Amino acid sequence: MKVICHIGTPKTASTFLQNTCAANRKWLHRHGVLYPDMLQPIANHMTLFFASACYIHDFSRDYGIHTLEQVEKFRHKLSNHLKAQIHHNYGEIHTVLLSSENLTGNIGGQCGVRNFHDFLVDIFDEIEIVIYLRRQDDSLLSMYGEYLKRGYAGPKFDEFVEEAIRNRSMVPYIFYKHILSLWQNCFGAQRIKVRIFDRKELVGGDILIDLFDLVFRGDIPDLSELMRTKNDNTGFSAPALEFLRRIHPYIPFRENGAPNKTRQRLQGRIDRLPIEPRPRLSAEQSSKIMKYFEADNEWVRSTFLPDHPAPLFSHRNDQNASSNLGQLSLDEFAQFTGLLLK
Repeated sequence: MKVICHIGTPKTASTFLQNTCAANRKWLHRHGVLYPDMLQPIANHMTLFFASACYIHDFSRDYGIHTLEQVEKFRHKLSNHLKAQIHHNYGEIHTVLLSSENLTGNIGGQCGVRNFHDFLVDIFDEIEIVIYLRRQDDSLLSMYGEYLKRGYAGPKFDEFVEEAIRNRSMVPYIFYKHILSLWQNCFGAQRIKVRIFDRKELVGGDILIDLFDLVFRGDIPDLSELMRTKNDNTGFSAPALEFLRRIHPYIPFRENGAPNKTRQRLQGRIDRLPIEPRPRLSAEQSSKIMKYFEADNEWVRSTFLPDHPAPLFSHRNDQNASSNLGQLSLDEFAQFTGLLLK
């Protein structure tokens, strides 16, 4: 039995892939692939992270995990649950497909990756790890928007970048050399498939086709009956991001140690803020970020993609001299405030 485990990274359409796979379990099964239920109501197999991590994440407490001893018990429970599904479908499937960006975004250090390795080798004869890498400048811009959506009230983008580089736990998944070194140590480079999250690099210019190209070893079935789910994680416009950054100190996510009910009531309206014009970096900002990661990215290329021309991420020709981040007119502020008050 083979397993293909997609481990992200975050901000590379992972939710779209997971939702589409979960919505097409019968289609995948007809073609010999199991996208299993992993003891959670959502398509993301994040329980793999809960079962592997060497610390207690807040979300894992919802599964009754409060101690490291309970982590080990949950890992055993999850293993048996997966084995039962494989046994039930034995003879009908050749591959199990797992997916959780938490395995790169949150799993932590070598201990967690080792636990996950041991989890897989106990079940599968053949293991393949798939990871998508996005340009760090794009990842940081996307994560900045995500932070603001969640209530971030810190400094502007440039200071956010400096903090993210200084404090690696803030956006850990952009440090590709560190991440891949951990996985290489446990699984070996030959089991790791590194893909570039760029339409020009993806098979068919499509991440779903690219993933299925790996799953079906280049012999992709007819996709006409496949139902694609929507990829709604678009993010906000540049002015909307600056609006959120300025108002969050007054309507924080948490207040006096508890969720802020006023902020919760506004969430639906916040989610409807404009998505255009899209946030953009200046050429200078982009170049500065990519320069910082230049040596690490070259290590990734030479180790996992030696036939890929250098650099790992091609130079951009589509950037402006100036960024539109941090800009908000009085009229826009009034407009967005009106949207929250409707």
